[in-house]
Amino acid sequence: MVDLKRLLSIIKEEGLLNDTTTIDSSQFMESDRPDRELVAAGIIGDSDMLKLLAKYLDLPVATVQDFPKHALKAGGANISFLRQKRILPIREDDASITFAISDPLDNMSLQSIKLLVNKDINLELANPADLDRAFDRLYNKINQKLPAKLAFEETNGDAIGRNSPAIQLFDQLVNTAVLNKASDLHIEASTSGLRLRYRVDGKLLELGNAPPMYLREMLISRIKILANLNIAEKRLPQDGRTSVNIGGRSIDIRISTIPTINGESVVLRFLDPERGPKNLEALGFTPQPLYALRQLLRAPHGMILTTGPTGSGKTTTLYAALKELNLIEQKIITLEDPIEYRLENINQIQINPKAGLNFANLLRSVLRQDPDVIMVGEIRDEETARLATQSALTGHLVLSTLHTNSALGALNRLLDMGLEPFLINAAVRAIIGQRLVRRLCPKCKSPGSVTIAESKEFNLKVDSPINRPNGCSSCYQTGYSGRIVVTELLELNEDIRKHISNASRQTYRDYSQETDNTLVASIKTNILAGETSIEECVSIMGSI
Repeated sequence: MVDLKRLLSIIKEEGLLNDTTTIDSSQFMESDRPDRELVAAGIIGDSDMLKLLAKYLDLPVATVQDFPKHALKAGGANISFLRQKRILPIREDDASITFAISDPLDNMSLQSIKLLVNKDINLELANPADLDRAFDRLYNKINQKLPAKLAFEETNGDAIGRNSPAIQLFDQLVNTAVLNKASDLHIEASTSGLRLRYRVDGKLLELGNAPPMYLREMLISRIKILANLNIAEKRLPQDGRTSVNIGGRSIDIRISTIPTINGESVVLRFLDPERGPKNLEALGFTPQPLYALRQLLRAPHGMILTTGPTGSGKTTTLYAALKELNLIEQKIITLEDPIEYRLENINQIQINPKAGLNFANLLRSVLRQDPDVIMVGEIRDEETARLATQSALTGHLVLSTLHTNSALGALNRLLDMGLEPFLINAAVRAIIGQRLVRRLCPKCKSPGSVTIAESKEFNLKVDSPINRPNGCSSCYQTGYSGRIVVTELLELNEDIRKHISNASRQTYRDYSQETDNTLVASIKTNILAGETSIEECVSIMGSI
């Protein structure tokens, strides 16, 4: 969004209006792009607006003399997309690439460029007509990105030759996702072809141009072949997995297909061991709950639960805990659906309901294997909950997850499942509630302070120093880079156990609503520390 007042101030400074010309600012107040409106109204010329934006954004202006004599590789970016968006590569070295761009406020295109190019990005402004002529001169024979080469670890036959455009496209998409640390790639069917979106730091970003229509079926068939799925089955959902080798390391890809009204939609989940959990400290736990959790993990028996909505990092926390427990003197067995990361010296079991292997009946068998630690991927029903709590009472340390919005809410869930209060009190030692929030980009975050409105709404002190998102080429113009875990650790004390045992169900719910504010307090601490923003926390929590 362009600040109209600041833009008008620069126009006045540059002396671009004569004495008889006035601008009715109210005419442009509602516009996100008053720069375009001023040009469309004939008040400011194209070339003058280019200079104004350069001063407004503190960017240099590139002329025809600055353009390269020969076509650049553009860091591997798609040339047809660059031509469409008028983003011309003019200088490139091993570490960075400079683009001349006609519209530096096109944030979506800049996000796409950051995903496509694994280098530092520099921008300069240029005249649109000059950019069009430069593309005609430099790229008249280049119309697509050369795909990166990936070595796939395949166990099944390859029905398509390595020179197939579908294979080249798939290799390119996977390479882009992995190099830019995307957790998922969404390949969605539409009436015009395929829509590609990458999930980076929990948010979906759409790349500039979709693959041609004729590649849709070929690409989906290629993915199904790699995942050993039925390429002829298009009416039912299918799940599979494959692995690729990039930079000398193997990366697992979990693949899911589902039929939609426009055709099949495919989601690829990338499981990179290097991005997996190292230990609890690496997840971002603050010192006090980290020390308390490690003390709890040393207990010989009992249950520790992690809670939060889908995508809040519950399973990642359990994996990190298992790595700290993975000692030679302990036998660890996990029941997972699905297995996300493979852990050395730990017995991991994949749930398979079609074969009759669910959490409940597997848990019975696992108890005969003499384990010390059991991880149950998720407690979904009363039978699993009852078996898990009984296991915790009979000399096993049990780790598991529950889909609830808060730590105290997990106790409500167990009561609703039908577990007796005495069983919960005896088995459950602690509950971790958590969320993942995006971290403000360290390169572009801007200082600010809590406004009066924010103080009233979120109970923060007025004028407290905080940071706000801005946006730069390093963070896809989002203002955020990476994520941090915000946690609460609830250890069951006598007060909580008393309410579980003696109070009515409704009284307990009232009590939990009155006391369940630890997660909110943790989020506010991170806001005031400048790690994240109020806007991000509201988008994750709904309110704080």
